[in-house]
Parts: sequence; C-alpha cells; structure tokens
Amino acid sequence: MQRNRAELARFQRYAKPQASGCWLWTGPHGTRDGYGKFQPAPGQPKVMAHRWAYETYVGPIPDGHQIDHKCHTDDESCPGGPDCKHRRCCNPAHLEPVTASENTMRQRHAERAKTECPKGHPYEGDNLIAGSDGRRRCRECDRTRKRRQSALEGTAAEIEKVHSALVFGGTQ
Repeated sequence: MQRNRAELARFQRYAKPQASGCWLWTGPHGTRDGYGKFQPAPGQPKVMAHRWAYETYVGPIPDGHQIDHKCHTDDESCPGGPDCKHRRCCNPAHLEPVTASENTMRQRHAERAKTECPKGHPYEGDNLIAGSDGRRRCRECDRTRKRRQSALEGTAAEIEKVHSALVFGGTQ
C-alpha cells in the first residue's frame, strides 16, 4: 500500500529494531492485550501497528485472515499473554497472514496445555469438542450440563403448574 513520507517517518519513529530482529513498537499501546496502535496522521483513525506495517511493506491482508507474529510462534520460551513482547513486534518479515483457526492453534497459553477438563475427563478423542472459537470443551461435562438444565426446565414447568393451580383454582 502506498504511504507518504510523513506517515513512514512517524511509523519509524516508534518502531525500534532489536537484536532479535523484532521491530519493537514503542508508541501507544492501544489495546489491553498489549498490541501497539498507530495513528498515521493527525485526524486519521488509529490502527493496529503490526497490521499497518504488513499492509505497508508487504501488501493487503487477505480477506478472512489475521496477522500472526511468527517471532512469537518460533520463541518456545515465551508464554504469551498481554505481556508478550512479540505482540509489539511490527517487523513485516515476522508477520504472516493466517486464518483465525490457524492463529488459535499456534497460540501458547495455559488453557492449551491442559490435557483434561476441571472434572478430570480427558480432552481427547470422542470426549473433545472443539468450538468454532478454538476453545475446547468436554463432551461428558457438556452432556451432564444439558441433563441438569433439562431437569431444571422440567422442574420449572411443574412449579408453574402448581402455582397456576393455587392462584387460578386449577384451570388456566
């Protein structure tokens, strides 16, 4: 994408090259998740710094794709999360467009490391439900929750019948 010299100079003022090869964003951190925000020019809306860098130096982000930080994926020692320094990287060579599903699969965080649900059922095989949001659920716990909910709904219907009988004399 074509940018003017003033926008490039403003961006480069905040993108600091590191020994690791990352360009660490030192400008405003506009999200609570630790990603940098960049305002290309006064009066323009703020944008994610890493997305702006990718679009400027590489090209458009394909529809339905997100920008993944390859430097994070390659750094096994980084636990991820809002304090992850890679979220501030805006080196286009470290950025890659991927689907939301692929981006989720690449994440490293405490939930992905778990091998069983809080009740001790394994997150594997037929017991694993993979949600469209990338979250895992336990099929056994899901069944138990649905049975309990169904029973509660039946109980609520019975209570309503008794209530109607008492208030309206049995006919409604």
